[in-house]
This record gives sequence, C-alpha cells and structure tokens, in this order.
Amino acid sequence: MPSYNPLGILGAGRAGTAFARVAARNDIAVRIASSRTPSQIRYHLMQYAPAAKAVHAEHIAEDAAVIILAVPQEDLDDIPPSWFRDRILIDATNRWENEPLPDWFVAGLANGLSSSEVIAQRFPDARVVKALNHISHWAMDAPATAQSRAAAIASDDAEAAELVAQLVTALGFEPVIAPSLADGKKTEPGTSFFNVASTAEQLAQHLLQT
Repeated sequence: MPSYNPLGILGAGRAGTAFARVAARNDIAVRIASSRTPSQIRYHLMQYAPAAKAVHAEHIAEDAAVIILAVPQEDLDDIPPSWFRDRILIDATNRWENEPLPDWFVAGLANGLSSSEVIAQRFPDARVVKALNHISHWAMDAPATAQSRAAAIASDDAEAAELVAQLVTALGFEPVIAPSLADGKKTEPGTSFFNVASTAEQLAQHLLQT
C-alpha cells in the first residue's frame, strides 16, 4: 500500500471534504479531523464525506504519513507544531485578502517569504509541500474524465515532493513539480493559474518563470 494511504486531512470544510471525496473515489482511505470532535462532525461527514473516518485532531498523524492541511490560515495558531513531526504536510491553504493572520505569519510574509515557507517555519519538524491549493472543490468533484489537468507541487524536499506527486496522480491529476517551496506562491489567489485548468506543459512554463 502506498505510504500516502491512509491519507490524513486536517480540516472538514469545503476543501477538506472535497479532498476526502476524491481520495475515496480512488480507493484511498481517509482520516479527517477538524476543530470539533468526531461525534460533532458525524452528520456533516455523512453528507459531505461519507467514506472518511473522523478522528480527533491531535491524533491525525497517528496512522497517516501524509496529511493535507486544509484549514484557514487564520486558525493556524491553534495547531501545535508537534502534531506533524516526521510527517509530510501538504499545505493546501491559501492567503485570502483581508483574512486576519497570526502575528508570526504576518512577520514571515513581511520578510519576503511565501505563505508555505512561513508555514514550514512554523512546523519545522514537518516536510512541507505546497500542493492542491489551486484546484477548486468543484474541480475535485468533477468526473475522472474531466480531471485531466495539471497540479502544481512545490517543496524544498525532493523526496516528499515525489511522494506527493504520486498521490496527485492517484487523485486523477498530472503533477508538475516546481523547483522550490517558494514557487508555491505562483499558484496562490490572484495568480494566472489559480483555479484555472491547464496542461502540464503550461503549468511547468509558469512555474519556471522568475
């Protein structure tokens, strides 16, 4: 079984449940958690991610080597860095205009870091990979025949990036690996490839631009 199976997802909103649905369709077991307890999100998951197993947030990494971070960036203060020790953490978050951010996040951005680089500093024991942030939950729910679109992957950890590329392929997308984690900013809101379907060649050209 691939080391991304089971897949952990922290966040049970629109994005998190969309990731859970597409993973389940592709025979990937899902462990999902939110700020609420498993019993509190039971009926929510029955409607939006029925195949996912709800777990307590602090246990999300117990049997998942790969975890998708799908919570608002303003809530990152509530997540202890120790949760992701020695895990691959897929940063699927986005920076939205006027969203309040923790002071440490604002300071990192002011120093010229990308949002994923700031997250990597916050969770230093995790292997951070930026991915799946630029594909909408509507696209995630599209039929497999309509999912032949490219997905960007950015990391400073080549091995982690390759494993996430395997996961992206299993989810039905064509992975394109960027040179560095900093390049993840090229797929954030406001960029030309955010929530825009593209071929691998088009996305690769965009990611390689300085």
